[in-house]
Amino acid sequence: MPGRPTTLLAPCAPTVAARTRAGGSCQVPSSQRNLIELKSADDTRGIREAGQILAQALEMARVACVAGVTTAEIDAILRASIQNQGIEHQGIEHQGIGQIAEALFLGYTGPSGAARVPYPAASCISVNDELVHGVPGSRVLKHGDVVSIDAGVRLNGWCADSAMTVFVGEVDASMHRMLACAEAMLAHATRAIVPGRRWSAIAREIEQIAVDAGFAIAVDFVGHGIGRALHEAPQVPTSVTRRFVDHDDFTLRPGMVLAIEPMLIDERPQRNANGELVSPACTLQADGWTVRVNSGARSCHVEHTVVVTRDGAEVLTARETGSNATTSMPAKTIGAFAA
Repeated sequence: MPGRPTTLLAPCAPTVAARTRAGGSCQVPSSQRNLIELKSADDTRGIREAGQILAQALEMARVACVAGVTTAEIDAILRASIQNQGIEHQGIEHQGIGQIAEALFLGYTGPSGAARVPYPAASCISVNDELVHGVPGSRVLKHGDVVSIDAGVRLNGWCADSAMTVFVGEVDASMHRMLACAEAMLAHATRAIVPGRRWSAIAREIEQIAVDAGFAIAVDFVGHGIGRALHEAPQVPTSVTRRFVDHDDFTLRPGMVLAIEPMLIDERPQRNANGELVSPACTLQADGWTVRVNSGARSCHVEHTVVVTRDGAEVLTARETGSNATTSMPAKTIGAFAA
């Protein structure tokens, strides 16, 4: 679940932007922006266990994404998968003593208990021009829909967050290109992580991947640190602003756990007078959560929880194959856009 950066570039209608700020957006509280907690090996193991439960639940949701199914039904499948795996984990790993896995988003109100309607589902399911935080309900999926599924798991106090985009039946070539671009951005960011690098350098590289492919980045929604809470410091943008470089940039260190989440919109990228990318105009819907692209352009969202290691990074929310975790991004997709 992405957060909003501390300073907005106001792509939404003014009243919507004001409502979002007043209602407690998912950004990291400004008082905590520089308090980046480094996780131990045991901490990372806990996040990885939560991540594996989440990866399996998302796979179940992906398979269920077919024409004729409602978004509420997909959410129910994902939630049941989390609960069932948590019960199994409790019995096998903890001899019946630990906590069962929880759907992290259910009941979420934002950081620090912000005054906001509690999120009513286990996942965010955003369809076509719904950019993010789509609330599952009675909407029936149809052929040609572009569906982003974002979910989180808490297990024994440790959190993991991940998202994928799924096509229902056949979609046009531009949608395949947009998703391939988002996946390439995520893959490049993971490969580019090395202790000692500034995040802004990586953000600049993945921003360029989107610009070169001709897609707009949802600048006003950013990745985040994650651990005991869903949204922790630091903020992890996929584009660069002067304010981020001056005030919120950070140096990668082993033990940092980051939720990296490129979000693209099928519009041409636009820049402001400072040369910074700006988000296409969006509107917060009456449910208090769903954000819709004003132009009706479709969007996509991919995300992994990643830990910085001594020599690179490890994806904690990828489905495991054998003894090593791997991403779901095919090499031909990565090579099509990543430098």
